Amino acid sequence: MLFIYEYWLNDADTAARDAELLVVHPLTPSQRKVWKYFLLVAALLLVQILVGSVMAHMYYDRTSFYGIDINRYVPFNVMRDLHIQAPIVWIGAALFLAPVMADGKEAKGQGWLVDALFWATVFVMVCGLVGNYLGVMGVIDGNWFWFGNQGLSYIQLGRFWQIGFFGGLLLWSVLVMRALWPSVSLWTRAARSFWSGHIRLEHLIWASTVNVALLYACGMIPLTGIEKSFTISDFWRWWVVHLWVEQSFEFFAAAMTAWTLMATGLISRCLAERGMYFEVILIFLGGVIGTGHHLYWAGEPSLWIPFGTMFSFIEVLPLVLLIMEGISHYRIIRKQKDFRYRLGTIYVIGAAFWNFVGAGVYGGGLLNAPLVNYYEHGTFLTLNHAHSSLFGAFGELAIGLIYFCLRYIHAEKAGFSERAGLWAFWLYNAGLVLWTLLNFFPIGWPQLLAVYQHGYAYARSAEFYDKTLFWQWMRLPGDVVFAAGALIMAWDFLVKLTPVYPGWMRRFIPGSRTLAASRPVENVS
Repeated sequence: MLFIYEYWLNDADTAARDAELLVVHPLTPSQRKVWKYFLLVAALLLVQILVGSVMAHMYYDRTSFYGIDINRYVPFNVMRDLHIQAPIVWIGAALFLAPVMADGKEAKGQGWLVDALFWATVFVMVCGLVGNYLGVMGVIDGNWFWFGNQGLSYIQLGRFWQIGFFGGLLLWSVLVMRALWPSVSLWTRAARSFWSGHIRLEHLIWASTVNVALLYACGMIPLTGIEKSFTISDFWRWWVVHLWVEQSFEFFAAAMTAWTLMATGLISRCLAERGMYFEVILIFLGGVIGTGHHLYWAGEPSLWIPFGTMFSFIEVLPLVLLIMEGISHYRIIRKQKDFRYRLGTIYVIGAAFWNFVGAGVYGGGLLNAPLVNYYEHGTFLTLNHAHSSLFGAFGELAIGLIYFCLRYIHAEKAGFSERAGLWAFWLYNAGLVLWTLLNFFPIGWPQLLAVYQHGYAYARSAEFYDKTLFWQWMRLPGDVVFAAGALIMAWDFLVKLTPVYPGWMRRFIPGSRTLAASRPVENVS
């Protein structure tokens, strides 16, 4: 991978670049609507941290949560469903940045469509989570599959709400397309460019949104009921639970990362597009075959374990190499002048780091060796991989893209402070490190040894967990540090979004008049 990148992709022809190619235009109507998405992201992250902390507490005190019998009212399975499914509505940054890629132009009616998508998504998710709760509590009886909890691990939404969310993802992809090519003439030129073989980075960004939407449909096979064969059912479930992450999310994350590095002048368009072509090949090759390390457990042949192991690591490498190239030019630019998008870039770099460490080292490198993979499924080593890769790689990227949007909203430097965002960044990363060093590893490695010596059932039993109570309690420092970062970030979002709030909202935010003045209010049709 390193040889291909350095020999064929990163040559002298790719060196030409312009610092800060991203031109600030007056905000379009749809961009002024996206503030609701960003506040929802902050709120959902706080909810995720709350329920995650409660679930972690249940490993070392199964009787109550500091004296509250919370399981009677909100069972563990409900909290797990909320913890896992809440972040899938983090789709606002693409809707904001797409008009930026289109030089500030916008298709007619884009604003109210963005509004409609937000409220439709909120409605589906709230109803789905409420139905999930009622299904687990046994309130929904005959219609549990359609409106309650359909029973598939990590895909718990009732099928009716799942179909609604799938429709929302399709609409999101259509809106990104309308934003990237807002007029018929632009769309025609984009299509001609694509069919002529010149696939631009913007084509790949839109293709990644289509991929996210369409692959989610694999979790609805068969559409009107539950597949009788566990092997077939679990095969399609992993297409969403794992392939959706390793292929679709990785594709979108890599495309957006390459664009932000290119738009801010850290790498050239030529290198960004070459790197993404290479990345797409590896994502589809490594993501699809790499999912095989799960398929053995669904009754597929054992050859999937070594095949899944070999291919599950390779897709993270081109993105890391692009980031390293961007860092070198970031240092050059910083010596010459102030870099406007420093905060967002730091989050993108952090996401690339955790993509390599969390998804690559902790996942593809550490867990997927065939002998380990056979024994470690569902242990704390899996938790380590899941938290560091899902939040570290995709969560930090989503936050970084939001900070790009916030910096774009504040056209002038006045009124935009990076301090809170930097504090949140380092607290997030410190929390991830503390979780690994004080909780996941001290429990995960003895748990793997317990599987080897006494069997999987024992390693997942209360008897084993009772021997790790000290390290279970040591989850708390990481939770506190991580939650502090989320609180700071939520407040920072709330304040920095002031220029795009409607008038009634500004009355509730301290210093809103000063911040609103930092960005001229213009309506662009």
